[in-house]
Amino acid sequence: MRLWKQIAPIIVPLLIIIAVTDVASFFKEAAHARHLVFFYLLPTAFVAMLYGSVLSMIFAIDATFVVGILLYDANIFVSEPRQAGELFLFALTALIGAKCTAELAGQPERSF
Repeated sequence: MRLWKQIAPIIVPLLIIIAVTDVASFFKEAAHARHLVFFYLLPTAFVAMLYGSVLSMIFAIDATFVVGILLYDANIFVSEPRQAGELFLFALTALIGAKCTAELAGQPERSF
């Protein structure tokens, strides 16, 4: 149980990223949906409420890279300007939202 308390702040956000990416890729293939990066905003707020803003910001940065590589079919660089702007807007919104959500939840930052 003690080990779980130490690794849960790392494992839980990674599992959330995997689950949201799976759902977003389903919508990409089945419904040819666009702007799927914004599916990650609610889980970012959820991580902020559970573990504080630092881990939520790391989650948002990881989600930005995952979306850029897996959902936008880019290797490292996103070549389409609309997608690059969308990623920038998501990252900015997620980072601001992470800090605001952690402050509203009133949980102190946890040290790792």
